[in-house]
Amino acid sequence: MKSLIITVLSLLAISCQQNPLSNLEFFEGTWKVEDKESYEVWERVSTSELKGYSYKLIDEEKKVSETLQIVFENGSIVYRATVSNQNEGATVSFTLNESIDSCFSFENKKHDFPQKIQYKKFSEQEIHINVLGEDDKGFSFSMVKEETID
Repeated sequence: MKSLIITVLSLLAISCQQNPLSNLEFFEGTWKVEDKESYEVWERVSTSELKGYSYKLIDEEKKVSETLQIVFENGSIVYRATVSNQNEGATVSFTLNESIDSCFSFENKKHDFPQKIQYKKFSEQEIHINVLGEDDKGFSFSMVKEETID
């Protein structure tokens, strides 16, 4: 019996390692900020990487404002954002705070703003995002998943 438990636990550990971003798969797709022409697009590159970008529609033209990445590395899930006109174009990393279970809270306390980017899943079609700085001050918005036509 003891060897069966060890085998089951080992298989569970291996399966978790094979897809460390399984809890974030709902990110995949195109999300639209409610009441705005702002979007976030995510696609899975592998079981350990999601890539994305944010854009706005201006005069029916896509204007990309930032590139995004969520990657599993060195045992942590890291969110990376690169905004061309901020931080001298450098990528800023935020590590998932796994002690928070009410949302996915990516944090970097050393960054000026934001220090936290939080995604709260309400359903497969709706998420709420908090972008927070010092003393958890910042802004928030909701996004809905766009329907895709195959």
